[in-house]
Amino acid sequence: MSMTYKKFRGRYIFVVFTSIMVWAALVLKMFYIQVIDPDNLGTALQSQFEDKVSISPLRGNFYDRNGKKLTDNIEHFTFAAHPAKVKDKDAVARLFSKTFNKSIRYYLNKLKTIKSFVYLEKDVNPLIGRELSQSPLPVGVQVQSKVRRYYPYGDVAAPLIGFVGTENHGLSGLEDHYNHQLAGIDGWRELGSDGHGNTRIRGGFSEQKPINGDDCFLTIDVDIQIIIEEELRDAVEKHQADKAEAILVDPSTGEILALANIPTFNPNSRSRITEASLIAHPIMSSFEPGSTFKVVGATALLEDKKVHPMDVFDCEGGEYSIHGIDVKDWKSFDNLTFAEVLQNSSNIGIIKAVELLDESKMFNTARKFGFSEKSGIQFPYESSGSLKNNRTWSELSKSEIAIGYEVSVTTLQMAMAYSAIGNGGVLMKPQLVQKLKTPKGHEQKIDHIDALRRVASEKTMHTMSDILEKAVSQGTGHNAFLPNLKIAGKTGTAKKLKNGKYVSEYIASFASFYPSDDPEYTLIVTVDHPRTGGYTGGMVAAPIAKEIYRRIYNLKGRDAEPYLQASVPKDRDESVNEAPRSLQGQLLSAALPVLKINATQVTMPDLKGMSLKMSLSGLYAMGLKPIPHGSGRVIRQVPAAGKTLKAGQSVEIYLGE
Repeated sequence: MSMTYKKFRGRYIFVVFTSIMVWAALVLKMFYIQVIDPDNLGTALQSQFEDKVSISPLRGNFYDRNGKKLTDNIEHFTFAAHPAKVKDKDAVARLFSKTFNKSIRYYLNKLKTIKSFVYLEKDVNPLIGRELSQSPLPVGVQVQSKVRRYYPYGDVAAPLIGFVGTENHGLSGLEDHYNHQLAGIDGWRELGSDGHGNTRIRGGFSEQKPINGDDCFLTIDVDIQIIIEEELRDAVEKHQADKAEAILVDPSTGEILALANIPTFNPNSRSRITEASLIAHPIMSSFEPGSTFKVVGATALLEDKKVHPMDVFDCEGGEYSIHGIDVKDWKSFDNLTFAEVLQNSSNIGIIKAVELLDESKMFNTARKFGFSEKSGIQFPYESSGSLKNNRTWSELSKSEIAIGYEVSVTTLQMAMAYSAIGNGGVLMKPQLVQKLKTPKGHEQKIDHIDALRRVASEKTMHTMSDILEKAVSQGTGHNAFLPNLKIAGKTGTAKKLKNGKYVSEYIASFASFYPSDDPEYTLIVTVDHPRTGGYTGGMVAAPIAKEIYRRIYNLKGRDAEPYLQASVPKDRDESVNEAPRSLQGQLLSAALPVLKINATQVTMPDLKGMSLKMSLSGLYAMGLKPIPHGSGRVIRQVPAAGKTLKAGQSVEIYLGE
């Protein structure tokens, strides 16, 4: 045995022994993993070579009372690639060239780049994108699908419905309020990876399909909603007002058939949305109502038998002083019956009348009507308005409140109060959401017909209805009068309070129901700060209500002869007695007459229900510039049918199912 071996024998034995022990440990470990505990091995391999990706559900949609779709979900696909990981670039180029009808060279130029990531196609049509994404994609190519919320009616009912953000989460209105039910539940899919880390879809991996969101059915009628918004928009422009709002209610059920405010916003153009435009003013904003509030004191007086409609009040020639404060009427009145006090909106007459009332009686009647409390509507951030308890009233408060000051109300509250007058004395809870419906068809009722309380006797309310009908046919609401339609209503004009002082800016309103003896509709119209064409409720708001009622009457088509246009524009008065014009120009279909007024003007046709191709060809033939939104058939157009347009003017058409 050599000296060298002896010298290193210890080290040699240590190395050999250590190596044997290490190999033995490895063998035992492998035996344990593969034989004794194989499940952990599978889990480890799965975590290394498999991944879970989320699958987004489709958001539930909104529908109107007639089943018309108010929202939609448009799925877009984006295809991208990591050029360095694409082994067969020619195959990828051929596949995409065949699918998208572009040259092979176009895609090869994208793939033969030093960039680590390139987009092959963006915002791909859902049908093409879905088919391509479900086929085996080459290594290095990936697909992303994104669902975008679409509103086929554009800005119609936008503050009410709201909109969603980029993450498909509701940010305002009912989209926010019912986000949990609308959003659905995410699914997931397992993806496999190869040894190079490339993701591949393979068979045998688990998948949990997403659960789509619930659909939400509203009480509104989108056709009536459009009518009201068009009339409000015209009024804001005509009177150069800050804003206008309206609400239409079925007084017997409390169902809201339309709820609108102008200005509004287009939820399809989120970059243009302002915080102020998101507010659903009829629910969320309150104001001092003025003379429309006179029905509260009048109801209390009639119910308590303090007055009779024929009792006479001296209106002092239009000027009166009470508790050191001068009160004026809009017109000099002398002796008026109590009914005429309301019909002519005499401040002096109603102030004198309520002197017969206890303060508590007037306060309690206002509360019975629902003022100063939330209605319970299924909508966030409802305002309750304000009304001080009668124990804190000053000596002037009863008089002020009688004519609609020292109290603030919402348009919704006013609508429910006038509905109570129209339906015989019962305050109804407003209904906005009919039901939620799951993807499997299970329905959950949300709003039910709910009578909250009786405000006054049926006899009292019938008397009030008769008085209010004459307020339209003979009084301050005459600009809302339509023969034979029996509209009942009350005008309101209130100065605005700014920085603790009343200024010469007005809120003009008109509260009404129709027909007066058995009403189908309650309508409240409010215009904020009209600057031109008048400022009172009778001059500004009543004509809007008249046109809305006329158009609704024609929409329902109960008579063969529609109610004609309520008035003729001044610049066309001279043509009233002319013989009817003959239709000139192209007839696109029986439903689409094109009326040429002169060489530079045309009348907007009714495109509703037409295909995109037909509507575009007709509009181009008329010299207009159509801007289409969505797909399907026309469900809305801006401007409305019958509007006079200039040649070359842009028009928007919204398409949907």
